[in-house]
Amino acid sequence: MNLQNHYANLHKSALATINKEGFSQDSEIDNPNDLRRGLTLLLRPNVTIRQAFDTFIQKVKQVDPDQYFYPPSDIHVTLMPVISCYTGLTMEKLDLGKYDRYIQNALKGVGNIGLRFEGVFASPACLIIKGYPLNEQLDRLRQQLRTVFSRSDVEQSLDKRYKLITAHSSVVRFRKPTKVPDRILELLALFESYDFGQQYFDEVELVYNDWYQRQSLVKTIYTYPLSM
Repeated sequence: MNLQNHYANLHKSALATINKEGFSQDSEIDNPNDLRRGLTLLLRPNVTIRQAFDTFIQKVKQVDPDQYFYPPSDIHVTLMPVISCYTGLTMEKLDLGKYDRYIQNALKGVGNIGLRFEGVFASPACLIIKGYPLNEQLDRLRQQLRTVFSRSDVEQSLDKRYKLITAHSSVVRFRKPTKVPDRILELLALFESYDFGQQYFDEVELVYNDWYQRQSLVKTIYTYPLSM
């Protein structure tokens, strides 16, 4: 699949909704009783990339400071949602040793994952930075994870919501109605092809997480080094 076209189609669809109904708000983001939890494999952008992302985040914050802005500690790229978030999932219910063995099996032969971050797009409730693979390693690992977990005897929900093919990073969520939608759309156009830089990721994290990957709630279970 042409990822550039895929991002463009997602953005076009979101704009159609936004132009008709406005940006939608995340009703759970400030809910202290939100108990949705999941199990996720993710990548952590380095300081340089996070600082580049912050260029965009700060521009949005200047025009609409009431929204939710991901702090540097929470910025991530979802490699695979092993178990999508739902209320009632606890670590005690999971045989983490089995997950570890399955993931290590899927990691065999996978090298550093290269991503280029370029441009932004919108969903009805989020502003998102686009990532593009620089090599085949991301797709290779995802396919090997799908194969391994399809034969597993543990709880998993790979591809249950949708088949993950992108390498994006959400950086802004709308927690309140925005009073300046036109200025948000102007920023999206301004950063449409902005070069945020690139990174070769040399490790993957398995985390127990809330919906927003907030550092205060995330528990890192295992960290896996990738081969060169």
